[in-house]
Amino acid sequence: MRTSVFASCLLSTVLLAVSIPSAAGHRLHLGSCAINIQVHELREYFNEIRQTIVREDDHMGVRLLMEQTMNVQPAESCCFLRHLLRFYVENVFSHYSASSAQVRRRTSSLANSFLSIKRDLRQCHTHKHCQCEEETQLKIKTIQTAFDKMNIKVASVKAIGELDFLLDWLEKFHHN
Repeated sequence: MRTSVFASCLLSTVLLAVSIPSAAGHRLHLGSCAINIQVHELREYFNEIRQTIVREDDHMGVRLLMEQTMNVQPAESCCFLRHLLRFYVENVFSHYSASSAQVRRRTSSLANSFLSIKRDLRQCHTHKHCQCEEETQLKIKTIQTAFDKMNIKVASVKAIGELDFLLDWLEKFHHN
């Protein structure tokens, strides 16, 4: 009897562990770099502030993250993401003035998550797993130039409002 109870408990524990998403996130393969990213968590943070950000965006006709800009060779995806996250941390989040405590908490969570991902990408770069060619550098420069043409506060709102394009792009690597 004890053996069957123990086996039953063990089986239940194993099934529960298999059904719960990993705390480490999904392993994404960006070129030859493989890192864990909690894309669903990033999306939750973004979804909580999306309506507020959209209301604050006065430049609906302008796009920073255009499809052709986000279209990079798989081998260069690590480099592109590393530079894009640096752009968000150094230019976007640092200049955004949140309209409420909840938005401030969520943008702070996003920024901290981006810093963590950036740290992992830096490791790939250090170990030569993150290939950076001129075309990728030009795409980042295009995003930065479009950002710089706007008022910094307006540009920050615009960039945060486009995080769904970045998250969609990341999810593409989860499905590959």
